[in-house]
Amino acid sequence: MSKQISISATADKPLRKAAKRNKLRLVLACLLLGGGALFCLDLLVDKPAPVAFEPIKSGAGSAPQSLPEENGVIDESSNIEPATDEKETTSTSDVVIIIPPAHGSEVETDIPDMSSLGEALGSGDLGDSSWRDTEGAGFPLEATFYDLKLKRNGAPSGLKPAKPNGVIAALAKFFQSDWNEAELSKYYRSEVMTYASHLYLPVASAKYGPIAFEVGTHTKPESVWERKPSAWLAVYRGTVVAPKNGKFRFIGTGDDLLAVRFNHETVLEAGYYAPTAYDKANPAACHLAEAHQREAFLNARKGYELIRSVSGCSKWNRELGGLVAGAEFSVKEGESYPIEIAIADITGASVGFVLFIEDVTEGKNSQATQYDLFRTRDMNPNPAKVMDSLREAGCAEQSEVIPFNEDSWVWDVEPTWSAGWE
Repeated sequence: MSKQISISATADKPLRKAAKRNKLRLVLACLLLGGGALFCLDLLVDKPAPVAFEPIKSGAGSAPQSLPEENGVIDESSNIEPATDEKETTSTSDVVIIIPPAHGSEVETDIPDMSSLGEALGSGDLGDSSWRDTEGAGFPLEATFYDLKLKRNGAPSGLKPAKPNGVIAALAKFFQSDWNEAELSKYYRSEVMTYASHLYLPVASAKYGPIAFEVGTHTKPESVWERKPSAWLAVYRGTVVAPKNGKFRFIGTGDDLLAVRFNHETVLEAGYYAPTAYDKANPAACHLAEAHQREAFLNARKGYELIRSVSGCSKWNRELGGLVAGAEFSVKEGESYPIEIAIADITGASVGFVLFIEDVTEGKNSQATQYDLFRTRDMNPNPAKVMDSLREAGCAEQSEVIPFNEDSWVWDVEPTWSAGWE
């Protein structure tokens, strides 16, 4: 006869508690063992070394539309909607570029093409696996694109390219505020960040502006583009390192506008319009296609000079008198200086920009046949490729190209976290 052994409830309770404790201990032991294994694996795997950045040492519109008039008075207020208190929202995405450690003599990376301007802005080859080697090919400046025709939430801003005085007034507020980005916060801002190591774009159709900043494409109808040509502004920002001691000045122009702010001072403003000369009582004063207005503007800017008969600039020579040389500024080799470059298309007729820099330590040369291209990377644009890009996009308006010195100094750009360079 078998015996049945029963356990009382009182005796069974401590056994159940012991069983639970054993299960918990088993789970904790598994977790600890798994964590330890991962920790050991992490120690065994080689981690990439940080990238070492070294400074570069390199050798030596079209005819604008007339401002609108009514009874002989230019109307500005009709171009701008009254301010509202509505809250506007937008979403932006930063382009983060991770640069792996160097292998051998160069840094390898699969960076996507950041701008369709390519040769014209020195950014089209960012997809190359060796765009920056250990000797330092340099970094580009980062640009933000604004469409002044739209508010930040996409609603119409009231600014119209057919009535450019309102657009110029908006630009004037930005420049006169010491280039404060808050003045642009009310306008549409593209989520696509683009880059440039130089500005070299001969006169082209205004359609090339949106194509360049990846808010338009020549492979699709303009009606479906994210942004239309005209009334847009792009601002490049960064910090550059002076390659040598000395005095310099920028030389260039823009269709419709090019401006440079160096070390917190606006040192160049050129093109068909000069927003800093905007006067509500006399808006036409900023219209630089008129010879007498241009002369008055240059005389009012200390150190400014007109560089006449520049080769390859027949349209700008004819309509603007040539290129503009800006105010001198001094730098010390190895020191860092903030720089901002603004380009804009106001009327939507043509687009084009060129920016040179002249070492005037030993004196100016207003009769030079060509000047140094301002660049932040150890590379130069290929004028033939620039023209091919314009023709491919159906935006070429001329065949002439602007000559430049190919051995100009490189103004190294300090990498910044926001641009994803570090």
